[in-house]
Amino acid sequence: MTKEYLTLKYNSRVRWLSYWYQISETLDSSPDNVLIIGKGSGITENSINILSENRIKIVTIDINDAVNPDVAGDVISLPFRDNSFDAAICCQVLEHIPFDRFPAALSEISRVAKKRIILSVPHKRKHLKLAVSIPFLGDKQLIIKSPLTKRYCSSKQHFWEIGRGVSRKEALK
Repeated sequence: MTKEYLTLKYNSRVRWLSYWYQISETLDSSPDNVLIIGKGSGITENSINILSENRIKIVTIDINDAVNPDVAGDVISLPFRDNSFDAAICCQVLEHIPFDRFPAALSEISRVAKKRIILSVPHKRKHLKLAVSIPFLGDKQLIIKSPLTKRYCSSKQHFWEIGRGVSRKEALK
């Protein structure tokens, strides 16, 4: 496994929240088997195993052999039969492929998943976020996107991100 995936910088607080949603959405669908596309740190895989008491068969696929996936492969051409998995998880992966290959990747994920697909891609835009906890009303959050800041892409490894990298005109071509 590459050391990058084992740091707190990579596994930030925001990323841990993303892991929580991935795990929760997966367990909510009560799958018998799950495909994890882009194994990364293995946190999602290991957590699903622990929380489901290993009742869910998990198969991982990653283009990076260094993370020790069950299958080495590409999201554009998944080496599985149609409807092979009850659920497919593809989080923080699709932005690493050129946007013109995005439809093909979605088609492949849809082809192998029977019941549920869980996707996550980054949205990068500077904003002001105010979160408060109000008695009797609960947690409230206000997010104000700054119109003065330019959109940016946070990683040189990303081809695109929601809110940056591909114009609406380019996306609709």
